[in-house]
Amino acid sequence: MNFIEWIEIPNLGDHRGSLVVFESNKNIPFDIKRLYYILDAKPVVPRGFHAHRELNQIAFCIKGKCKMLMDNGVEKQEVWIEQSNKGLLIPPLIWHEMHDFSDDCIMLVLASDYYDESDYIRKYDEFTEFINRPFIHPLSDVKSKKIGQKTKIWQFSVIFQNAVIGENCNICAHTLIENDVQIGNNVTIKSGVYIWDGIVLEDNVFIGPCVVFTNDKKPRSKQYPDKFPKTIIEKGASIGANATILPGIRIGENAIVGAGAVVTKDVPANAIVIGNPANIKEFISND
Repeated sequence: MNFIEWIEIPNLGDHRGSLVVFESNKNIPFDIKRLYYILDAKPVVPRGFHAHRELNQIAFCIKGKCKMLMDNGVEKQEVWIEQSNKGLLIPPLIWHEMHDFSDDCIMLVLASDYYDESDYIRKYDEFTEFINRPFIHPLSDVKSKKIGQKTKIWQFSVIFQNAVIGENCNICAHTLIENDVQIGNNVTIKSGVYIWDGIVLEDNVFIGPCVVFTNDKKPRSKQYPDKFPKTIIEKGASIGANATILPGIRIGENAIVGAGAVVTKDVPANAIVIGNPANIKEFISND
């Protein structure tokens, strides 16, 4: 992944010397609200060591050079800034450090907003925690605070207060997750799925679009059992689109439920089941 972006400004100079012009929203892709410069920096004393939440910046070395380390939380890249008309774009949520200033270095930085200390993230662990925070779409209704890092919850999803969702999950649009639900890490839930009380999805489970879960074998309006039966989808299992899972079922590790299948009894590990009612077609080889 290359997240390094350069902004090169034409040099309008002639035989009299160089001329470089910065224009907001023209050759600079934002309003310039602040600029600052760094000079007399010590070659062995690095600077920076922070990220910004919203600020955009462009750094030019109008004289000399320095090395910039850029870190997006996944990988790090180092580049030299050493051309007076070629600036490095520093977008929000990029940890950056400046090293190895030349003795004659003068760094000019253009910024998209005024100084605001609250926009700074100055501790690296806080930076990684912030960039890996769950994404919750503003058009979703999420009450739970027990949602793991890197999980994405898309629009028109409803998640109740006591639901537990692990890390790096993808909860697609138009889903509902009730209170007594446990979802592991790296789980994918496609659109049109409702996860009712009593359902457990272990790590790396895939739930296809419009899969139907149930949690009451004899439902009546306004009548509720003392406890809903547990339906457990074990690690690595996949359930195809429009399948129906009856209450109290256990689907074994790495099993696959075919699209449209109606599962009325437990499915063993590594089995592929299809049909209505679902029957074993074959087993997945571990070789």
